[in-house]
Formats: sequence, structure tokens, C-alpha cells
Amino acid sequence: MITPVLALASAAAFGLAGVLLRRALQHVTPLVAAVLSVTVTTAIIWLAAAATAPLSRLLTWRILPFVAAGLAAPGLGRLLFFVGVDRVGVARAASINSTTPLFAVVLAIAVLGERPPGRLLVGAACIVSGGLLLATRARHDAGWRRRDLAFPALGALSFAARDVISRWGLRDYREPLVAAAAAAGTSLVAMWLVAALAVRADRFRLRPAGLGYLALCGAAESLAYLTMWRALALADVSLVSPLVNAHSIVAVALAAVVLRDLERVTWRLGAAAGLIVAGVFVVLRSSAG
Repeated sequence: MITPVLALASAAAFGLAGVLLRRALQHVTPLVAAVLSVTVTTAIIWLAAAATAPLSRLLTWRILPFVAAGLAAPGLGRLLFFVGVDRVGVARAASINSTTPLFAVVLAIAVLGERPPGRLLVGAACIVSGGLLLATRARHDAGWRRRDLAFPALGALSFAARDVISRWGLRDYREPLVAAAAAAGTSLVAMWLVAALAVRADRFRLRPAGLGYLALCGAAESLAYLTMWRALALADVSLVSPLVNAHSIVAVALAAVVLRDLERVTWRLGAAAGLIVAGVFVVLRSSAG
């Protein structure tokens, strides 16, 4: 049962990070937030990797899948998600981002040949359905545009690609923390290259306000990232991804309590929360059985 515990711990940390991010975005742009967040995450992951394994284990061709995974996430996926949070709010962005299991399971079946049991697919479908319900808009709610939901959706696809590529690589490479360091390092380089281009275009402006929230956000995402990679080293994507992406219910619950001045949480939370919790329960039963 250690794998579900790790995956759910990752979900809780990702949910907390989303709320901290929403506060930070009052003061910085999504690009600044993504670059600094990935920087903090990478630093913490590299310290954790160095403390548990020789970094010389990076010097192998088996590390290449994780370099490829790093091009998809955390950098690109996080930037797309951050833009979504900025435009539609953390509750909706996190909910749309919870469709990651749908992409991940489909890719895992097609690429890795996984054959998840029917109950696990039902659980994943419940989590995704709950996330989509959270993203519906009432007639009187005109504070955001539906087309902006494309940003967290594309972020979900990036995270799913990361999960599948990582699981494929971890079949032959049994050092999840070192693998996570390789992926995070690749994302860090890519994000700072984007930042350099933005600076030249005068679109990368850093304001001191909000840096504390970003540091805490990066720390929470580091914890989420490390526990997720450990879970992926132990079990299939079709088990880990649905549980990790139950983070939307954590984000929505926290937003309802601490972001009342920024976001309006609707009655749809009840039904959506029920679907997500039911999905997690089904996935847990499936993994136990």
C-alpha cells in the first residue's frame, strides 16, 4: 500500500502548491512564477538526489528518457498550468489539470502496453469527470473564458507525457531520485532559455512581492514531485496518475477557505468532490485487489 500513500501525498502537495501559486500571481506573471518555481524545485530535487545516490549515475544512456520527460514537465506543463491559474483560477485550472489520468492511461496502454483492470479505469473516469464538472461555468459567471481552459488541458497532456516516458525509463533505470533530477534539470535549462528571450522582449519583470509565496509553492511542488517519482518507480502509470491527479479536490477545498477574496466556489463542488473521492476509493480498491 506504500504506492497509493505516496501518490496521495503527492496530490495533497500539488493542491497546496496551486493555492500558494494563486496568491503569488497577484504580483508576478505566470512565466516568472514558472521559472522561479522550477528553479526551487530543481534545487531541492538535486539536493535530495545527491544525498541518496552518487550523481555519477547520471552518466548513462539510460538517463535519456528522463531528459526527454523534462522537456514536457515540470517546465512546460507547469507554465501552461500557471497561465491557466492566472486566467481561470486555481479551482478550475486544477480541475481541468486532473484530466491528466485520462491522457496518461491512454498513452500507457498505447505505448507501454499496460492493461489496467476495469475497476481502475472506472476510478480514473470518476476523477476526470469530477474535474470536468468543476470546470463548468454558470450563466452569471462571466469572469473567465472557456477557451482559456485549453492552457491547463495542454498542461495535463504535458504531465501525462512526462508520466508515461518516466515510467518507461524506470523499467531499466532504478534510481527515481536521480531520474527526477535529470528531468528537472532539463526543464530548468529550457525555462531559463525562455526567460532569456522574454527579458530581451521586456516581458520578464520580477517584483519582490509574491516571492515568498513562490518559494513555498516550489517547496510544495518539490515534495509532490519526489513522492510522485517514487510511486512511478513502484507501480504502473494507470495506478499512480489517477491518484496524483486527485489534487484538484485539495486545491478546490483550500481555495474555498483561503482564497475567498479571489475566487468564487460554487455548489458544483459537492457533486464533483463526490466523484473524485469515489474515483480515488475505486483506484485504491483496485490496487489492493
